[in-house]
Amino acid sequence: MDSITQIALGASVAAAVGFKPFGRKALIAGVFFGTLPDLDVIIDYGNAVDNYTSHRGFSHSLFVLSALSVLLYFIVLKFRPQLSAHKVALFLVIFLPLVTHPILDTFTTYGTQLFWPLPSPPIAWHSIFIIDPLYTLPMLISVIFLCFTGNKRRGLRLNQLALFLSCVYLAWGQLSQAMITDRIKQDSFVQSHPLLVMPTPFNSIYWRVLSYQENDYYEAFTYLGDKKPLQWQRYKTNRYLVENSQPDYLPRLEWFSHGWLRFDEINGQLQITDLRLGVAGYHPFSFVIAEQQQTNWQAIEPLQVAMDEVEPTLLFKQLKQKIGLHF
Repeated sequence: MDSITQIALGASVAAAVGFKPFGRKALIAGVFFGTLPDLDVIIDYGNAVDNYTSHRGFSHSLFVLSALSVLLYFIVLKFRPQLSAHKVALFLVIFLPLVTHPILDTFTTYGTQLFWPLPSPPIAWHSIFIIDPLYTLPMLISVIFLCFTGNKRRGLRLNQLALFLSCVYLAWGQLSQAMITDRIKQDSFVQSHPLLVMPTPFNSIYWRVLSYQENDYYEAFTYLGDKKPLQWQRYKTNRYLVENSQPDYLPRLEWFSHGWLRFDEINGQLQITDLRLGVAGYHPFSFVIAEQQQTNWQAIEPLQVAMDEVEPTLLFKQLKQKIGLHF
């Protein structure tokens, strides 16, 4: 999720368990620990593909963050021994903002390596967009109110309500996704083929659907309660380009994206696009990883391809037209 959401969540859960003994310091701690896992973005892993696929890696591991929580807990007690009167609250103020960060990230599409260093693919539940004001605003409002109000009791009640609503909203996204997926799977067109159902930007009402069928993939849009047949748009995956060659970095991208990739040969170079993020024609993550040499691909230092600039209003207009196919 975006930084503001993680700040709001971290501060909100820290306040729920630590505001009474620690006051506003619990909010500050929640902001810091709720942001900490995303500081891995400053690490250079060596190339564009490794930077892309290593984000939300070790810094989002429940194993690593649990161990870090224990370490930080003892460090804080060493330098602030007076806090030992509230040991449980102190530990929870550290632990909960750290672990709720990656757990929330798993609800998005990017992918979170929740169990690093185990080799399982990143977890992505695809049920909330990376920025969703309806999820963030209740917690953000409650944290601001708690920070500036003199009525601690009312502020804590508001914070508890905000956390409850945030959980309900996540459950709503999961339920909506399950209902739409169940309806789509009844269509023989997508049976036995990989299927993704993801929310469109900033909401959980309208959903983007992908069906991957070897050398073609299909994109459609729908909403909860939609009774009309999906209007699929067909696009090429061009997977045949790598049938006889597996250049370096391709297995890593396959693993990270669960195989949701498009392949393009552009000026003798192999360009790979992660289809899960964005919409057809506007995908933010594409990489050049190889050059053609005779009948094979020769791996090169990966480069991320800049997405064509587009006015936000134009992009939303086109997205609205795609969704509007059902109205």
